[in-house]
Amino acid sequence: MSICYNSGGLLVHAAEGWLDVTDQIEADDPPFTLTKPDGVGAMQFSVATYQRGLSPEITTNQLGHLLDDFALSRELGRGFDPTEVKSPLMICARSFDHGDNFLRVWYCSDGKNVVLVTYVCAKGHQNAELTDCERMVADLKFAKE
Repeated sequence: MSICYNSGGLLVHAAEGWLDVTDQIEADDPPFTLTKPDGVGAMQFSVATYQRGLSPEITTNQLGHLLDDFALSRELGRGFDPTEVKSPLMICARSFDHGDNFLRVWYCSDGKNVVLVTYVCAKGHQNAELTDCERMVADLKFAKE
């Protein structure tokens, strides 16, 4: 049975076996984090919700720029396995080999709100959980006010 979490206005339908471990992270304000107790990696969600004012009208092109900036600021290189989806949720994603780790990064938006999602695990172990991660990202929804 899967659990639906509401993290900062983002509805995350966790794949079976994935649990919220955010309170176990030693940081001042850790992002919402899911792992499997017997798993190999961690998935984190950082949400920016539209509050008021002029609607931002976010596009997949802008999400791509955010992804490029994320990769550049962390010296991740160009990446591989790019994905771009235009609806129902806009998604731009890429994978990276970073030292001994595999990293998948998604930027997603409904046109007003944005979420950065990352999945990290030891390089070579990603196939154990990446399908679950892709499904969870595809099922993301922003809560209606």
